[in-house]
Amino acid sequence: MTLARIHYQWGYDKMVLNNIKEIVKTVIGKRSLQSETIKEMTYWLHNLEFLIIKVMMFAIGIHHLYVYTMKTMF
Repeated sequence: MTLARIHYQWGYDKMVLNNIKEIVKTVIGKRSLQSETIKEMTYWLHNLEFLIIKVMMFAIGIHHLYVYTMKTMF
């Protein structure tokens, strides 16, 4: 599955990809990890974690709605 296809299906991969790119740029740009760099990376990873959790909760909700609809309709 390509990145473009995931974006078409879910629409959240661009934000995830941007966060990961920022983390990689920060680590590569600053060879030695300073406390500010670690704080920035922690902030980005925290945002990424919440984004993933939101997407998972949305997917679970849609799945339960689908199952409920199929059980009541058929």
